[in-house]
Amino acid sequence: MSTAQEKPSLSTMSSGDMFSLWWSEKWVRGLVLALSPIGFIDALFTYLLFVTHGPEYEYNPIVRFALTSNWWFLWIVVDILSFALFAMIAGSYYLHTRSSILGNHVNWFAALIALRVGAALYNVLLYLGDVYPIFWSFILGLITYWIVKGFLSRERDISIEGFKRYWRAKYDRLHDKLLTRGIKIKMKEEQEQIPEPKKTVPKDRMTTWLKRAGYLSLAILLVVSAPYILTAIGIATGAINWSNQYGSRVFWTNLSGTAFVIAFGVIILLVGLMVYFIMKAFHTTEGAW
Repeated sequence: MSTAQEKPSLSTMSSGDMFSLWWSEKWVRGLVLALSPIGFIDALFTYLLFVTHGPEYEYNPIVRFALTSNWWFLWIVVDILSFALFAMIAGSYYLHTRSSILGNHVNWFAALIALRVGAALYNVLLYLGDVYPIFWSFILGLITYWIVKGFLSRERDISIEGFKRYWRAKYDRLHDKLLTRGIKIKMKEEQEQIPEPKKTVPKDRMTTWLKRAGYLSLAILLVVSAPYILTAIGIATGAINWSNQYGSRVFWTNLSGTAFVIAFGVIILLVGLMVYFIMKAFHTTEGAW
């Protein structure tokens, strides 16, 4: 560890701290462990691409040389371990420098992690025969950079209790805002002394319940239509005829992989829309149900 006079930086870390400090904080440990398998995924699909399509699919001359030699297995081990060790160093560096008044420099750590995640996704999608692998890899790389940079720029630790307190405070502020807005509107109406029509309240309540019923109907419609949408995806990708071609056994091919990726994305989208419509049904008016 650095002394009080030393500026916290990567150069002031001992080799022991580089590979052990990340373990001292629970949420940093989880982040490092979550990132570590990326190296395995990248190495696995790089090797599968090499075996399936040959060395022309590998643009890195060093990797191409390693895969065409008798040391290909050693390269896979090094590829997996190198990224895991890099993730450990990133987590340790964050804990080592986050209390510095001069701040820490995590941008390049986040950029390198995002680049590796994007490269791994590119190899996966290229192996599965995706038409635009570089586009999706670029999008995931940007998202990864934003998330990792946010994590490694925090000044306070993440905990379950802190997470609950954050969202409870967000809810309380929103609830107070809605209550205050209702009071202001009521006070303004009383000051203006404009009589409220008797039919206004029933009309507003009827409109509210119609909106709620509409949003809930949309959510139910998505649930009911999900099997038909997935069947259409199976027809479009050809996966619906899998049993006719290969029998009851299911294994990983370009056909099954493409169908799985598309269906998984559609399921996530449908679930997101269902949750959105249900939440809209609960927030069509001020106050609770």
